[in-house]
Amino acid sequence: MATDPFRQLDVIRNASAIGKRVTDCYRLMFKRSLWIKAYAKLAPNSGNLTRGTDDQTIDGFSFKIIEELISKLRNGTFRFSPVRRVYIPKKNRKRRPLGVPNFKDKLVQEVMRMILESIYEPVFSENSHGFRPSRSCHTALTQIKHTWKGLKWCIEGDIKGCFDNICHKNLMAILGKKIDDRRFLLLIHNLLKCGYMEQWQYHKTYSGAPQGGIASPILANVYLHELDSFMENLIRTFDKGKVRLRNPEYKSIRYKLSQVMQNVRENDERYHSQEWQGREALVQEIKRLKKAQLKVSSIDPLDPTYRRMKYVRYADDFVIGIAGTKQEAATVKDRIKAFLDQTLSLELSNEKTLITHLENRVPFLGYRFFTWNDQKITRVQYRNHNKPVIKRTLSGAIKLEIPGQKMIDYVKKKGYGCLQKLTSKDKPALLNNSEVEILYTYNTELRGLANFYQLANNYHHLDRLFHVAQYSFMKTLAAKRRSTVGKVAKEMSSHLQGELCLLVGNKAGQKKPHKLVRLKHLPKKKTGQAGKPDVDIIPNVERYSSSTELERRLMANTCEACGTTVGQMEVHHVRKLKDIRRKKNKTKWDKVMIERQRKTLVLCYNCHHLHHEKQIPIDQLESRMT
Repeated sequence: MATDPFRQLDVIRNASAIGKRVTDCYRLMFKRSLWIKAYAKLAPNSGNLTRGTDDQTIDGFSFKIIEELISKLRNGTFRFSPVRRVYIPKKNRKRRPLGVPNFKDKLVQEVMRMILESIYEPVFSENSHGFRPSRSCHTALTQIKHTWKGLKWCIEGDIKGCFDNICHKNLMAILGKKIDDRRFLLLIHNLLKCGYMEQWQYHKTYSGAPQGGIASPILANVYLHELDSFMENLIRTFDKGKVRLRNPEYKSIRYKLSQVMQNVRENDERYHSQEWQGREALVQEIKRLKKAQLKVSSIDPLDPTYRRMKYVRYADDFVIGIAGTKQEAATVKDRIKAFLDQTLSLELSNEKTLITHLENRVPFLGYRFFTWNDQKITRVQYRNHNKPVIKRTLSGAIKLEIPGQKMIDYVKKKGYGCLQKLTSKDKPALLNNSEVEILYTYNTELRGLANFYQLANNYHHLDRLFHVAQYSFMKTLAAKRRSTVGKVAKEMSSHLQGELCLLVGNKAGQKKPHKLVRLKHLPKKKTGQAGKPDVDIIPNVERYSSSTELERRLMANTCEACGTTVGQMEVHHVRKLKDIRRKKNKTKWDKVMIERQRKTLVLCYNCHHLHHEKQIPIDQLESRMT
């Protein structure tokens, strides 16, 4: 096997793709460069400054931490610490448990995740989109939009407490099918069994993958890959027929139309294209038959010789589209329920797993989708036709839309005002920020919403929301200036005609206008080809090979404050740069971070100790200075 760990990941990927079991996963974790890459992946996330069950965070990271973890793994003495359990609110007013691991455990899990990703990405289903590289909610919705044409029924899948009820025994058996490394499997087992601390009381874990862990999403995908494989086998047995049979009524109209058109052509040839008696009546009959033809389905939607099934999953949410009868959809639902119960020890919710006709709206991943009710008749030019063909392009196609209640709730949550009444109000929480920060806050919120709903067919409905947000911004600025909305609008629109903007100076002393974003500034993006997402879905392991700026600074082993190269360097982390800007008494290191626009600073131990005003625990002094 190659000595370069990133080449070894490629070898693992290629072996897994051809169905071989993977070995030497545990020994791969002894490679220092993998740990540096794992740290660089975790560093930008401010959540790593949140403490777990100990006082250590990502702040103060050094190569010594990596060496200690590798040494423990070599000796077999490494153990995962219990995670700190907190609860976050859900939309239904319930609370979801969330585990907060210690930073060192996160680092180990990230290395494990990189190895597991190389093993399982080549074999994961194309219908799975959650927690995978280059895949997202948009790729799942794009697949539905482009490949679900002509389906009639939809099964909305809901698994009760999926992540909390994953059976450890079943998961380890599934992992053992692809991984032939007892020590690596034991490490995963220890991760699942490490327990959690709630109100500083220890609790054992008997099932589930802790939500909030770095490796938990890919472990959940490995577990639910069994469902994906089951559905793909079910689809192969369910599908039958190449095309639907023609509708007899449509065939009858088309036959009459061809007869009348043939009659007109023959008489035109006989009379050399001159007017002849009865031609006008036949032309009117052709127009009538063409209109009647467009009102009748060309295929038999209830053709018993044609069946199709489609399946899309994002994490533990999945939808199944069926071209068949409702009874067949109910049978499929029962088979899925039995499989989950008998094979994966999971329960399918009868109350939330619904069978819906696709003429009705189906909620999925923040959108709603359904088949078009109207018909769009247009001319389509085919390569093998000399003339354009009139065709119903939206017949049975899937339409994605933004739920109206989602927009109402978003306006209420952000404090813009009331969308139903188109009334706006100011945001008092932003009054202490600068005008530019207020502008950037609104722009970030509106861009995020528009980008998420860029696939919607009713994308233009966001205009109402942007209108409310625009007046909310002007009212907030007016409250800050103790002025009126009219004066604010007049002053802001004086820089660029028809645009609300603020003048912001740069380092060169020049002032440039920064506009308040509007929907027309964010054109709706086109999706990819039919059945193909508009992103690269092939995982690229080579992305691990290039080093980031943070890695290069850390490898240089030079203190960015005093310039010394003696001893091991530590990385100082802050959650947000604006937290430093608000400090009254800034240290020289704070000023350096603000000037360089960095949330990290590579320091020697002495400088780091002084920066924290000598608050680093005494018991860590000797170990961190060596």
